[in-house]
Amino acid sequence: MFLNIPSKTALAKLLKVAPYEIDSVISRRRALYRPKKLGKPDGSCRRLLVPCGKLMLLQDKVKRHILDAIPFPSCVHGGVRGRSIVSNARPHVQQPLVFSLDVKAFFPSVRPSRVFSIFQSLGFGNEAAELLMKATTWDYQLPQGCPTSTALANLALRGVDRRIQTLAETYGFAYTRYVDDLTVSGPSYLHKFRRLLQRILESEGFHVKPEKIAIMYAGGRQLVTKLVVNTKVNVPREKRREIRSEVLRHRNNRDGGLSNAERGRLAWLTSINPTVGERLQSRVSAGKRSQ
Repeated sequence: MFLNIPSKTALAKLLKVAPYEIDSVISRRRALYRPKKLGKPDGSCRRLLVPCGKLMLLQDKVKRHILDAIPFPSCVHGGVRGRSIVSNARPHVQQPLVFSLDVKAFFPSVRPSRVFSIFQSLGFGNEAAELLMKATTWDYQLPQGCPTSTALANLALRGVDRRIQTLAETYGFAYTRYVDDLTVSGPSYLHKFRRLLQRILESEGFHVKPEKIAIMYAGGRQLVTKLVVNTKVNVPREKRREIRSEVLRHRNNRDGGLSNAERGRLAWLTSINPTVGERLQSRVSAGKRSQ
């Protein structure tokens, strides 16, 4: 994808807004972000900045008219239509070794200057690229919670993806990335690439979380984006038991059955392991008929 959008006027035409609307939203964006905390499985919190009002509308237009049209390579799975944690895990099934690592403080490490360069590389002139940078960043970083952030984060890692994918093709191993979670798998000698992969990330301006580095051999459990990949892509046994227990415990609630969240977890389980999910769904249906 390469555009030729040199100015504010051309950008406004692309986004189907008036030029003054872009200026108005950007000048007021401090008041148009809402902080939100999201609990993580380890007990910590993820800090989100969720846009609202006209800022959300503008970012939606940037996503729809610009970012959604960008093709991403096959190794990228997070935030790409038609791809998921399942497609991200599938290339790593039945491998002698699986090696994964996470980027440290990924979204905060994507600075406005990098976002400006990304838009320039897509064909936006300095004026248009600066406006897009201001519309999609805040507090000197890429804020989590914005509709534009995942695609821009993916673009920020283009150099990393290209370099690791070239290595993968040369040495015969698999590589996928789900947002800030990178996974490679293949022959057991793959562990020799550990430091090289970290150096690639560091040379591109990112850092690795030391506590999230995992080297998993076929003799033990191998997890990719929290899915087991030893013999097939599957939900871990303890997670299947947790969902089963929750669903069966609540299927006979006086309010008529499962909550939306429970139905969502059951549907997620079924999408990954149809046999287990459909069997559990049958038990839920049978319980409803007996009421």
